[in-house]
Amino acid sequence: MQSHSDTSGIGSFDSAQDRLWRGSWRLPVGFGLCYLAWLAVLVWLSSLTWFLCDDAFISFRYVRNLLEGHGLVFNPGEYVEGYSNFLWVLELAALWGVLGIRPEQAAPWLSVVCTVGTLAVMLWWVAGTPGLRHRGWVAWMALGLVCSSATFAVWTSGGGLETRQFTLFVVLAVVCLSLYRHRFRGLLAASLSLAAAAYTRPEGPLIAAGCFGWFVVQRLMETGRLWPDRRLIRELVWLVGPFVVLVAAHFLFRYTYYGEWLPNTYYAKHVRPWYEAGFRYLLAAALETGLYLLLPLVLVALRARWQSCRDVAYALPLVCIVPHMAYLMRIGGDHFAYRPLDFYWPLLAVPASVGILSLADRLRAWLRRPAQGRRGVPVGALALFLPVLFYTTFVQNASLYREAEIDHPLLAFAVDLSTLVAPGAQPLLAITEDLSEILKPRLARLPVSIHRDLAERRISNWSAYEHMERAAIPDDAVMATGAIGILPFYVSALTIVDIWGLTDATVARNPAVVPNHERRIAHDRRTPPGYMEERGVNFMPQPAARDGLWALTRANYAARVGPDLWMPFDTTDHQWAVDRFSGRELRVVGDDDRIQVLGNFEASLDGWQLSSDAISVENPYDLSPFQLPTIGSSGWGFLTSFHPRQGDAALGSARSPQFTAGPDDALAFLIAGGESEHVGLRLLADGREAQVWRGEDDIFFNPVVYPLSEVAGKTLQLEMFDDEVVPWGHIMLDHVTLVRGESSR
Repeated sequence: MQSHSDTSGIGSFDSAQDRLWRGSWRLPVGFGLCYLAWLAVLVWLSSLTWFLCDDAFISFRYVRNLLEGHGLVFNPGEYVEGYSNFLWVLELAALWGVLGIRPEQAAPWLSVVCTVGTLAVMLWWVAGTPGLRHRGWVAWMALGLVCSSATFAVWTSGGGLETRQFTLFVVLAVVCLSLYRHRFRGLLAASLSLAAAAYTRPEGPLIAAGCFGWFVVQRLMETGRLWPDRRLIRELVWLVGPFVVLVAAHFLFRYTYYGEWLPNTYYAKHVRPWYEAGFRYLLAAALETGLYLLLPLVLVALRARWQSCRDVAYALPLVCIVPHMAYLMRIGGDHFAYRPLDFYWPLLAVPASVGILSLADRLRAWLRRPAQGRRGVPVGALALFLPVLFYTTFVQNASLYREAEIDHPLLAFAVDLSTLVAPGAQPLLAITEDLSEILKPRLARLPVSIHRDLAERRISNWSAYEHMERAAIPDDAVMATGAIGILPFYVSALTIVDIWGLTDATVARNPAVVPNHERRIAHDRRTPPGYMEERGVNFMPQPAARDGLWALTRANYAARVGPDLWMPFDTTDHQWAVDRFSGRELRVVGDDDRIQVLGNFEASLDGWQLSSDAISVENPYDLSPFQLPTIGSSGWGFLTSFHPRQGDAALGSARSPQFTAGPDDALAFLIAGGESEHVGLRLLADGREAQVWRGEDDIFFNPVVYPLSEVAGKTLQLEMFDDEVVPWGHIMLDHVTLVRGESSR
């Protein structure tokens, strides 16, 4: 039997440094440049997927309110923990408060720092593992599996979220336990890392429980005892004690500050188990990221290490990942594409690479071939690594190209060529695309393009309001919305009611009765009856405008809130708007003869004639089953062809009252929905089609302004149509106005 130190698999810091430069670490110089090549691939993929998401701005609003003296709150005076990344919020607050780096600037680069740290810890794991042959090749393959992963690259910027920081702390804890589990300092470092992970993400305690259980079992296996001895008890004190103290302190702070033991996000998101959605989510992840290859390779590596030196360190990644997968299956997956799985890849890459080497050795022994080629190249391992690399990265990179709408010629060529020549590539891609279409209406596994486009549009629309005059927003203005990140961050003085309940304790605890086949991940709660009235919801601002007249093409009211800065808005109380904005220039649609409203759709059809019941007026807070939430409508209603029961299957049309226009008049409206030729809004001039507009296959209401000079003097009419069942086969319309020029007044 090996000595105690050999069995532990621990080497001193100096010996680990020595091993780092042994021949087993070195590669041929030319091929060794591929270390840098993998990093270049990661940098390239990360640059293609760099983004911020609306959800990150929820935490940013907490950061702003903390620095402005309101405390860790979303709305001043309302103590609700609508974030689940305590440490991340404190770090961003420190960077903004001390160094002046705003959170939307700091968060992505802080995530990059965590990415560099994660890769460094991976390499240290390889360097410090005793008795590891071809450690240079193991490191090279592990880097390749991680750096060429589009899924890993997406979370390099992290969308402004804490995802990569959680990954760093989990990987650091696993490596500390793997290499230094017989040192009290190593156990302390693992404990602190797990505590930091728990402060960063709510899954931290689950990962910690797996690590603690693994440590006890492997120590009992080493000592051959059935019960812990005194040394093991002391080790557990070092490993578990700091974690328990720190995490308990966080829970105590939460209960003292917010009055709850768990964050409000738990109550908002947790309804009941949703295994069928979770299974589909994990199946898509397994096929897209190659988990079906990585997990068996880790088992091969575990068996090989156990046979060679009775080392069970490679079981630790599985102990962390498998319970986490069960947790994900229970809750139904996640809103983002594989964000919770981010720590899987660096944990699996190293043992999977060792597994490839082990399989290559077995194959060599069976074929009775030399162990390696010229200059120490493990030819068999390289031959196995390349297909593993392909099938773990092809589908996710193809999805990145297709779903994220990243039009890069090199990526397009690689995807198209691989689809044609690689065995099984087409079926894999087809299955994952089908799963994506099933999960998307449930708001699960949404591609990065949706989050990226939403954030870019909303930042463009709302960031100008940071420059509005102080006290421009009335103290009693209250808005209800489902996108509670970017708008609340930039319009920081506005009280926000979160219709999904993430930052609202009442909505988060309102019973969710929606059946599983109609559920949306983390969006199943609804506001209780009468709650909007109880909270005094009375205000719906629209994106900033530079001109008061054109601001009225977005809403019924417009107030000047700064030099050359107008805020269009809607309200349920006309007198309230007049009173609260009495000290400012206020424009109202009904008082301006240059604006003629052709359709507001707040409570009626405004004279539009329907050809069937497929088209109706809908409240944006009362969505139909499987309908995605809409963003950017004016007021509390809009015209839609999405049927409450039939969805896109319903067909029909709606026509506006007839009108005429002068040569300098313009038509303005908001439109969203599908871009198919079978849905849209057409302008009829003397009964003939003069122009057609469509959506962009998304949920955003986009403003359209169309000069009417070419159809001046003709009898005009608008027709909203939906005449065939197609994907994204519905159209949405709001705030249709006719802007009169001087010649028409």
